[in-house]
Amino acid sequence: MPIITRKIELCIDREGITDDEYKTHWQFLRQIDDNLYLVANRISSHYFWTDEFENRMRMQMPEYYKASKDIRKLAKKKMSEEEKESFEQLKEQLERLEDVIRQKKEDFLCGTSVRTSIYRLVSEEYSNLIPTDILTNLLQKIADSYKEASQDIRKGNRTLSNYRKGMPVPFSFPKDKNPFIIRDEGENADILFKWFEKRCGICFKMCFGKDRSNNREIVKRLIADFNKNDGYKLNNSSIQLVNKNGKTKIFLLLSLTIPVQKRTLDKELVLGVDLGIKYPLYLATNGTAYIKRYIGDSDSFLNERLVFQRRYKELQRNLQCTTGGKGRGKKLQALELLRDKERNWVKTKNHVFSREVIKFALKIGAGTIHLEKLTGIGRDNDGGVCDDRKFILRNWSYFELQTMIKYKAKMEGIEVRFVSPAYTSQICCNCGERGERKEQAVFRCMNPECSEYGKEINADYNAARNIALSKDVVAD
Repeated sequence: MPIITRKIELCIDREGITDDEYKTHWQFLRQIDDNLYLVANRISSHYFWTDEFENRMRMQMPEYYKASKDIRKLAKKKMSEEEKESFEQLKEQLERLEDVIRQKKEDFLCGTSVRTSIYRLVSEEYSNLIPTDILTNLLQKIADSYKEASQDIRKGNRTLSNYRKGMPVPFSFPKDKNPFIIRDEGENADILFKWFEKRCGICFKMCFGKDRSNNREIVKRLIADFNKNDGYKLNNSSIQLVNKNGKTKIFLLLSLTIPVQKRTLDKELVLGVDLGIKYPLYLATNGTAYIKRYIGDSDSFLNERLVFQRRYKELQRNLQCTTGGKGRGKKLQALELLRDKERNWVKTKNHVFSREVIKFALKIGAGTIHLEKLTGIGRDNDGGVCDDRKFILRNWSYFELQTMIKYKAKMEGIEVRFVSPAYTSQICCNCGERGERKEQAVFRCMNPECSEYGKEINADYNAARNIALSKDVVAD
């Protein structure tokens, strides 16, 4: 079942509380905000230190070093039967030594697991400042994050995560009590959210604003479906304090599981999505050739983004005389506001484009969507961006668009697969043979035996249909 996150602004409900209680609630929130990132960095550092402790123990065992070295040597060549037997013996020896290392580590940690020892360490120091439920969820979150990144950290491809003040505060909802309350009646009645009733008892009022994402109806559905197995379900969520323009705002990052829509879709009918230059998206299927559609156009998209860039450069020129010292942040505020405005515009566009893709898939009954795996697109062998791709990658948000398509498709019960982008724009979608593309927008098949031989085919349509027909599915 798909999991979605909704960002909803909160404000402390003033009804029925005194000014002193209101101040106490804010002090509690700021106390958590001031200390949470310190705990997060401690947890992350201790996980790294524990891994390094294991590596040091391995280095101090000559038999382990020799066995692992011999295994690497044997693995690089074709082994004889005798060497295969020796290889298996070395593997068994390494497994025994790993057990010894794990036992030594456990003894060093006083007979507990790594997670338990770290929790004891941080709870002893911070449990009087941060509720234990938050500490538990924070530990789980950072453990998962470190586990995912640990291999890259060991290889030197990335550094240890550094957490800063203002990070989201993770927490879990009570299982037996609905934390949401609808006050009064009516379509726009206030919805309240109770947080840590036993510790501080903060009651938040949910502020939906213009509610373009229909968050009010989602929360109402959560309340109605509470304790139902087939309805909306609450997941561990988080609260975040955001300081902007001298004001502190509170946001609930509400995570919930929603039921998959029950639709009759044809899993064999595949919709291919080509993310291109002339059209942001071009859609075609592996079935009937005339089912196709393009979404958006490059001119309006690029023109709008170039307007943002020109305004940004103009502001930079006007601020060239700005030096460091008092007031610099305020002088640069216009640049930050413009950057945020551009980012929000791009995100909104991607929401519109991705929604249109899902609508089209549902209209034709396609149960599968193929997207290109675009890792490394536009980059040379050294990992740098090719000169002819710099402008495209600066102005197109491919990854975000694909992510939105993926999660919106999951909500509708549509499967999303990623396929290799190799040759999708270079072969004919009708015969599978190589063609020529002298112009960006036109493809010509050069196979005399093909019914499309010599004809001009829309290059984006040709690529989209090849993506739909592709069997070269790669890992997500």
